[in-house]
Amino acid sequence: MKPGSTGWNATRISTSLVAVAVLTAAPALGADPPATATKLPAQTESQREAAAVLREMVSYLGGLKAFTVTSRHAYQTLQPTGQMIEFGETRRVSLARPDRLRVEEVSSDGRKDLALFDGKLITALNADAGVYAQAPQPGSVDDALVYFVRDLRMRMPLAQLLSTRVGTDLPELVKELDYVESTDLLGVATHHIAGRTDSTEFQFWIAEGDRPLPLRVVIRYVAEKGQPQFWAEFSNWNTNPQLTNSTFQLALPKDARKIAFAVQVPRADAAPQPAAATGEVKP
Repeated sequence: MKPGSTGWNATRISTSLVAVAVLTAAPALGADPPATATKLPAQTESQREAAAVLREMVSYLGGLKAFTVTSRHAYQTLQPTGQMIEFGETRRVSLARPDRLRVEEVSSDGRKDLALFDGKLITALNADAGVYAQAPQPGSVDDALVYFVRDLRMRMPLAQLLSTRVGTDLPELVKELDYVESTDLLGVATHHIAGRTDSTEFQFWIAEGDRPLPLRVVIRYVAEKGQPQFWAEFSNWNTNPQLTNSTFQLALPKDARKIAFAVQVPRADAAPQPAAATGEVKP
């Protein structure tokens, strides 16, 4: 049964949660890296070990020239009844630095979406509705992510993991960090670490060895009503993919209709129009 058929609120989780960055809201993703990054808290052996694991992961991710990965996400939304309901999606990410990104998404209700950046344009496509929106954005993937999330106010779960700034931005946010255990996740030896920021509690499972890739992340938003939770599991990592220009070319459905991003639609204060009337793409 699809969300909404029983009166559930299937609205996406708020932008301040999973839609902007790994552990914080949009401004951190777009902030300039500080001249000297704040060191992770590391008073005990456990904290020092966890800090080293996190640094290895973000350094490795930020230094990759290209990668592809599949991720399965789930997030909770608080219903009017007070019950938490979980919704999910699967994403396929193809990234080629400095200026190519493709994110294909299939939601738990079957909806298919695409976010594409080709170095010149950002495109958001809802294939089922046959509508798409575009905005000019020259520059790097890092620049495009900031514009997509902060200015266009669109969803990009775990956007910070796609940025070369992850090595500076993510450690800067961490207030507490501990090593939980060395464990096995689906046959892969992993480091399990846990920590806190000002507004979240988070856990990472990171592959051991010379490819310290994230395999699972759980984030609980302790500052939000009901303290909703988001989790993601990563699979099929390829850090040496054979990507071509065609990977990042846009193929529109027949009769696809171009519309504006929600933030680009002018509104009259006295008579605001509903989304259905304006044809806007909402976050």
